[in-house]
Amino acid sequence: MIDNLIILRIQSYKNNTKGYSFQELKQLPNFSIVSSKNKIYFGQVFNGQKHGKGVLLMDQDHVYEGEFNNNRKHGQGWEIFPSKSYYQGLYVNGKPEGQGKFTWANGEYYDGEWFNGNKHGQGTWMGLKGDMYTGFWIEGKPNGKGQHKWINGDQYKGEFKDSLKHGFGEELFANGDRYVGIYQNGKPEGDGEYFYSSGAYFHGKFKNGLKTGYGEYRCSSYSYKGYYMNDKKHGEGELIYQDGTRKKGKFFNDFYEKTVLRQSSVPNNTQPNETPPKNYQELVKACLKPPTYLSSTKPNTQKQQASPLNKTVIIQRNRLDFNSSEKPQKILQIQTGRQNSKREFQEKDTNLKQQEKVVLQKKVSLNVHSNKSSPKNQPHQQTIYKQPSRQPQEQSFRFDTTKTSFVTKTGLKGKQSFKQRSYSKYD
Repeated sequence: MIDNLIILRIQSYKNNTKGYSFQELKQLPNFSIVSSKNKIYFGQVFNGQKHGKGVLLMDQDHVYEGEFNNNRKHGQGWEIFPSKSYYQGLYVNGKPEGQGKFTWANGEYYDGEWFNGNKHGQGTWMGLKGDMYTGFWIEGKPNGKGQHKWINGDQYKGEFKDSLKHGFGEELFANGDRYVGIYQNGKPEGDGEYFYSSGAYFHGKFKNGLKTGYGEYRCSSYSYKGYYMNDKKHGEGELIYQDGTRKKGKFFNDFYEKTVLRQSSVPNNTQPNETPPKNYQELVKACLKPPTYLSSTKPNTQKQQASPLNKTVIIQRNRLDFNSSEKPQKILQIQTGRQNSKREFQEKDTNLKQQEKVVLQKKVSLNVHSNKSSPKNQPHQQTIYKQPSRQPQEQSFRFDTTKTSFVTKTGLKGKQSFKQRSYSKYD
């Protein structure tokens, strides 16, 4: 219901944009006045909805004048908020979108592109005392390439991320210094160059805004090449003064650590002699040679002659004395007459070989005789030598060399027994 108070408020309204006074809007087609929930609208209406040009009066001096589309702010418009800040520009579906300018109550303003009610795209923000930013925005924050100027006169031109200097950029300070390099989270990080207003120059690594890592610095009085930590010379480096004096070594918090050789309190005549002794090689050989008890029990890879006698080998193990220059000696005692038994076996072996030759000759002669006497060549067997106490066995003179017993064995009567060798007639 439209009463007289509403009519008086509409008639007393002073428009901000040309063409939006009550008298001007009243001349437009489909003009109407709509009042609901502390809101008063006067302007064009279509199918019961705000559509076209009009003015919307709300509580606390919140006013919008501009274009509508199906009850939503859409198109060119001007809006003043209860905080006395105001926006003038394009609207899409009730929110600023496109080109527009927002002015805060204190005088700051942003003039640029908008999207979905946020500063988005190319735009410029201007502060109260000359500080400003112009560049690219994403969702209300500087992102991408831009330029920022502070109140104190510092200027930065480069890349931004979430309102902070991030990426490659160049900063010019009010005192005349200049930095060119990489930024991270608003501070120099990584490789960079710093040009001092005094003429000095630094090129190297930065971390958290301070010189940290390897770098090179030069000025009118000296030059330095080496490592830094927290803006101070720290680590290996070389300092060269203008007069040619050098300091090369380790630095600690900008101070040079001079290395001083400490003199030992031990007299010179007691210092260890680094020259090896005369018998140095002999001592090394003695130390590297295995102990006697290891070498004496090491199995022999050569073929051993079997002995018919059981032997007892007594091995004496001596402790290796590394302090003695004499080589350890092996004590190996054999209680039986090994050499005599070996000689006897060689003689028996020779006799057996001669007997073999005789047997072969007789066999050949017997075969020839049998072939002549018998036309059917029937085989004829004849025993040349046979022991009555043992069965005929094939001639074998192999001695078991893999099993050598070192334990004394004697019979019940204390006599050692020998195995008799036998062979059979060849067929």
